[in-house]
Amino acid sequence: MPNQKAETALQLLEKLSKASDMFRKVQSKQMHGENLTNPQFGALFVLKKYGSVPLKKISDEMMVTGANITCVVDNLEKEGFVKRIHSIEDRRVINAELTPKGKAKVEQLLPSYRQNAMSMVSKLKDDEQKTLLNLLEKLVD
Repeated sequence: MPNQKAETALQLLEKLSKASDMFRKVQSKQMHGENLTNPQFGALFVLKKYGSVPLKKISDEMMVTGANITCVVDNLEKEGFVKRIHSIEDRRVINAELTPKGKAKVEQLLPSYRQNAMSMVSKLKDDEQKTLLNLLEKLVD
């Protein structure tokens, strides 16, 4: 007979997974209409948030492999949204940064992205949203 803590952990994992899938599907639908993939938007979002950063930082933030980020950045570079710059401090490090076209794309996407996020969490009261955010921060930190 499984113990209650294990059952609760499994139920929590299942609900978190379903919620994550729901968010990802909504984001994917929005990005498909913009001819972007979720990882491409994720990279643009990281660059908007942090500015010029090493590709390693993008992969860490998105929790994906370096090879995946290389491919994502290659495609964003082809579209003119991102450019690579060799670090002055360490030539082995390659940074990515948004181009003016990339900045404009992110700025164009953010209002509807924010609206979608607000819509998805609207079932929760403001204080519930803050509580959930605090709890999720505990899990990922």
